[in-house]
Amino acid sequence: MKSKRSLFLCVLITLFLFSTCHHNHQREREIENAPYWFDNYSFFDEDDYYDYFQNALNLLSNNEFVFNQFIRDYYQEQEEPIWTLNGFQEQKIDSLVAVIASAEEHGLSPQIFRYEQIQSGIKALRSNKYTNEEDLYAALSRLELQLTQAYLLYSKCLMFGATNPVEVNGGKWLCQTATADDGFYNQVLSAVDTAFSYLRHLQPTDSNYLAIQRELKVFIALKDSVLPSIPYLEGRVGQIVARANMIGSRLQLLGYIDSTYVPHDTLSKRLMRGLNQFREDHAIPVNSRLDAETIDALNLQPSYYIDKLAANLERYRWKVTPQKGSSFIAVNIPDFTLQTYCSDTLAFRTRVCCGKYPERNESIDSCLVNGLLQAQKSETPLLYSEIYSIVLNPEWNIPYSILKDEYYPQLVRNNVKVIKKEKLYLLEGKTKKNIFPETVNWKKINRRNIPYRLVQSSGPHNALGKIKFNFSNPESVYLHDTNNKGAFKRRVRALSHGCVRVENPDSLMNIILRMNDYEDEKMEEVHIILGDEPTTEEGIAYLEEREIKEQEYFDKLLPEDTLFYHPLRPTNLSLKKKMPIYFEYFTCFLGENGRVQYRPDIYCKEENIQICLKRLNK
Repeated sequence: MKSKRSLFLCVLITLFLFSTCHHNHQREREIENAPYWFDNYSFFDEDDYYDYFQNALNLLSNNEFVFNQFIRDYYQEQEEPIWTLNGFQEQKIDSLVAVIASAEEHGLSPQIFRYEQIQSGIKALRSNKYTNEEDLYAALSRLELQLTQAYLLYSKCLMFGATNPVEVNGGKWLCQTATADDGFYNQVLSAVDTAFSYLRHLQPTDSNYLAIQRELKVFIALKDSVLPSIPYLEGRVGQIVARANMIGSRLQLLGYIDSTYVPHDTLSKRLMRGLNQFREDHAIPVNSRLDAETIDALNLQPSYYIDKLAANLERYRWKVTPQKGSSFIAVNIPDFTLQTYCSDTLAFRTRVCCGKYPERNESIDSCLVNGLLQAQKSETPLLYSEIYSIVLNPEWNIPYSILKDEYYPQLVRNNVKVIKKEKLYLLEGKTKKNIFPETVNWKKINRRNIPYRLVQSSGPHNALGKIKFNFSNPESVYLHDTNNKGAFKRRVRALSHGCVRVENPDSLMNIILRMNDYEDEKMEEVHIILGDEPTTEEGIAYLEEREIKEQEYFDKLLPEDTLFYHPLRPTNLSLKKKMPIYFEYFTCFLGENGRVQYRPDIYCKEENIQICLKRLNK
């Protein structure tokens, strides 16, 4: 009895091991029966097809698929197809094709994934086109590889983006980005039995991404429409203006006035309210009149919005590392704003000025590399870093390029006047020793080899203002205050040489210092250093102590050094808790009003994204 039981157990174990080892440890999966129409291929033999497929893998050209080597290695290990297992896995294939067809919802053309070729291959198989094993197996093998390529590429595009951010940003991309690796692709293939739900699972869930995606669907529905051009109209609220009904119709189409509104030629309060909501979303000043800028924006065609929204969906798919935590600073260059989050809460928002985009004097072709527009030197770079120190009363070490291009002509004309007016001081380039400006004849200085450096002394006159925020980056840009507060009243604030000017740097400083455990007494000391009057007895005592130390410092100077004495000098505050900072570039994003905002592409980067996406269609 025991021997029979043992024999029975051995048989069960053997059957179990055989089933798990079949086809080289094939994955457990639900295998569909071949569809009814596949019965017409009565000459199909599963083993013969698998042998044919393995041979076809060895004949793959090195550039036929993006994931050529990975696909070959995967199938050689698995020894069986995915989509053409048992002839044709119809439900699995149809689910994948449906997902690819909806790629437009992510701003991606289905043709990136060879959608038309896949559809053509499926159609040919379903029409019983093939009459012999050779042609059938070739068609099945081709479709198998196309579907796997599409599945992997779609997963990669959705998870990490379809384009290279360094390339499309013309080189001004200093962030690290996560990329797809073999581990990711293995994970994707392990989920192939639930491909439809898995790909839906990869859908980004960021609120900005979802809002832009919803907006994109609206314009995709209009993509074949040519909207009639609204003429330039003048008038203000309450007036009757011929053809103003076109404005109402356009605002209805764009969702700014509901369907109960009947378009007419009166500039009613309801119409102007919808128009001002449109202006707000496009960063156009709100007012009670019609203007040319608003009409121009209303006349933008669906294709403009489709391209712009698609470009921003792509930006949101790039995986910048490290990802944002609960506390960070984000500067959005096209919006000219800085936002500070603390413990996942928006703590501070302010206007900024960023790097200028100069007029191009040369031919546009000279600015292209491989057909893509390169970034200009003065653009603010896109980056991730961490603020590691705050400088109070900074000096400005004028960059050599600015000295050569901007200051040199002025110094040649009247160096003493310029230096005194802007409260600069001159240093010998190698020794860094102070030099009297009267001793330098700038007319004899070679502009291409200036042996001196200019520094602007600390104080309210300083171009960096009273506060500077330092963070590591290869382009030596930083956040700082400014002595030109009027610049923040401008709508387009692309004015600097690359650094970011902050309208309210003291508020930002206070947040960062509080995060670094600065108590009230320490905070008062910081503000005393910046020139504020003390408000407590401890503050008065601290100011008196500073004055004593300053006198001691002056008394120790050599007589010749007292001639270059600066009573106000930089104070560096090192931070134990560094503040993450991101310089970003989003021309579409979810606004506080719950609607998608549109901003100008000030650095002309979106055409590069479209060019790269279109190249993938080939």
